[in-house]
Amino acid sequence: MPALLNNYEVLLDFNNDTSRPVSIQLSQDYGRNTTAIVLLLPSETLSLILQPGSLYRYAVKINSGSAYKVADVSARSWRDIRCDISHLFSGGIASRFDDSSTSTRDGVVVDRLWRDYRISCFWDDHQVQHCRSSESARRG
Repeated sequence: MPALLNNYEVLLDFNNDTSRPVSIQLSQDYGRNTTAIVLLLPSETLSLILQPGSLYRYAVKINSGSAYKVADVSARSWRDIRCDISHLFSGGIASRFDDSSTSTRDGVVVDRLWRDYRISCFWDDHQVQHCRSSESARRG
């Protein structure tokens, strides 16, 4: 008689160990007006529930001064994962068209690092919203 398989879930914890706010959303929704986006303030953690072995893709974005850095991330694991945001961006910025995997950490892979100059909004530490367009980003 075959053994019964127990269904279980895996937790993916995105930990914002940086000094800046970070946004996380599904890669397929990146650049679209959607309410499916999470803003993590410094020292906050987001726990996502995943099905073990399934592939999930996220866009993680952080303000880097003149533009926003974006890490396209794939996650697939059979156990709980803790992912520090700083590790996603520690490999430097690759070309926007570079499709090579740059980093692997316990089931989390950075597929691509790139800069986004489009309009972006973040809330600062004083709960004030800041929006910036590509024009203001280029001027400094």
